[in-house]
Amino acid sequence: MCALRKAPRELSEHEADQQERRATNLIWNAAGDYGLHPDSRAYDPDGYADVYMNSIVGAIYKYYDYPVLRKLLDGMENAPNGEAYQDLFWTGLENCAYLRAVADRPALRLLRLGYARSIVRQAEDYNELDLPITDRIKLEHYRRILGGHYNLPAREERILAELEFPPELTSEQLVERMRQILASYFGVTGGMLRHEALGKLPQFMGGFGRRRASLGARVRQGSVKKHGKARMSPIDRITGGKTPEQVRSYVEDCFGLPMYGQGDMKAIEDRLCRDKHSGCMLHFTHGQMGEAEVRDGEVIVQRKQFTEQAAANRKYYEAGSIQHTLAIIRLTERVRNCILVHLDDSMLKSRAGMLDARTVWRAVYLGDSRVFQKHERTTDTELSVDVLLDGSASQLQRQESVAAQAYILAESLTRCGLPVRVYSFCTVGSCTVLRIYRDYDEPEKNEAVLDYAAAGFNRDGLALSAAGWMLSRTPYERRLLITLSDCSPNDVKKLAAGGGRPQEYQGEAGVADSAAEVEKLRRLGVSVMCVFTGEESELPNARRIYGRDLVRIRSISQFADAVGKVIVSLIGSM
Repeated sequence: MCALRKAPRELSEHEADQQERRATNLIWNAAGDYGLHPDSRAYDPDGYADVYMNSIVGAIYKYYDYPVLRKLLDGMENAPNGEAYQDLFWTGLENCAYLRAVADRPALRLLRLGYARSIVRQAEDYNELDLPITDRIKLEHYRRILGGHYNLPAREERILAELEFPPELTSEQLVERMRQILASYFGVTGGMLRHEALGKLPQFMGGFGRRRASLGARVRQGSVKKHGKARMSPIDRITGGKTPEQVRSYVEDCFGLPMYGQGDMKAIEDRLCRDKHSGCMLHFTHGQMGEAEVRDGEVIVQRKQFTEQAAANRKYYEAGSIQHTLAIIRLTERVRNCILVHLDDSMLKSRAGMLDARTVWRAVYLGDSRVFQKHERTTDTELSVDVLLDGSASQLQRQESVAAQAYILAESLTRCGLPVRVYSFCTVGSCTVLRIYRDYDEPEKNEAVLDYAAAGFNRDGLALSAAGWMLSRTPYERRLLITLSDCSPNDVKKLAAGGGRPQEYQGEAGVADSAAEVEKLRRLGVSVMCVFTGEESELPNARRIYGRDLVRIRSISQFADAVGKVIVSLIGSM
């Protein structure tokens, strides 16, 4: 018999509803239809909404006639081992839907590789010969995606070849192909696949109980009670078994060379990675890659995904260039006017600038052309702005919009003459990475913000603490920190507890830690606000962390007014 893992805890009703909403949102994004009411959702073996498979479900809704497929899925529930056949059908649908969707959604490549790795790794807990034939075929499908190969028996090899549906098939042809597979290889005929619109939920939960665990996510109809724990993203599945030294090397190869030497980094980590974050690591980088040739296939894939995402961000920005440009103009005007009113600036007479109507007479009668005012900010009261982007995998479905919003902020504030620094954070293994796209003295590098890409987990509290440390080293008297985040802290490394029981870094514990760091920043004189990028269910977290200095953007047309209002309020209170 194959070994079974201990069953995880049962999700609360609130958590289960939250995951259902998350799955629905992932499907909406992939389908491009926010009026859709999906009746299929995918959850990993622990009950959490699976990013990749829900993206595939959305792609199926987009490219195929789902009701046609649904009839066969419902009919399978009446057949012996019907749930296993459903799972097998979804494996075939994954293949054709991915091939249809990947050109439009390049991020699917990384998600698919991560999902395949999770299945192969899960299979290590089993004697492969004890797996059901359907799971062996599914395992081999994903093993070959990763470049591996296992010699299946001839019968199973034929099944896999027929199951990997090509993308050009119609929905009716997909159903017919699956019916032929079931009849030829499993003896399941049409009479055993009656569609009676049962509407019942499969008892096979992708977990434990009535039968052994399935490999990978399970696509189910409707809502169910689920199991839960911290979900993993593709990049963290890669680093799961690495030593701290290997994680540092991997992070450096993926994200860029460190900004500080080993001695400086040790001093920084001794200061920041303690108490609740004891055992964590930090990596600060400008994204500059080393000259040595990279041979690690995982790193090559990760770099490629980052490059493709940067291209997707630029394509998205250009597609909405008119709206984005208008947002820059409006936000620039609003912030510039606020600066003129509230900051301790001097206005000098000049031959160019803003016309001073009170002195026009001097040009007429005295020939004095200095009837304009030039704005000059005094250095002792200069305002700096840091823009901190949540770069975790929970942002995968909105990377383009986050990058566009960050660029609008950077460009607008640069036009106002303000020093701006833009950087992102994510956590890989036990290492929180802060990648700087443009620094205060690099106004010409605003476009680098569009290199933003998401991966890994998010240890928000440690990232905010690191941002505070960076701010403490600046010469500016007035400092504003703007975060773009979904306010859903989540990390696999638990919160360290002196003498107590370590807590999972998610939910209440993660939110409380993040809120404490924001409060600490404010006590140090840093004004902090958040542009919320998450889902409705995460709004309470955002309010808990940032209080009233929070803005939610529903469309780019609202960006300048909504964000500008909070920025103006914060500048006015400095």
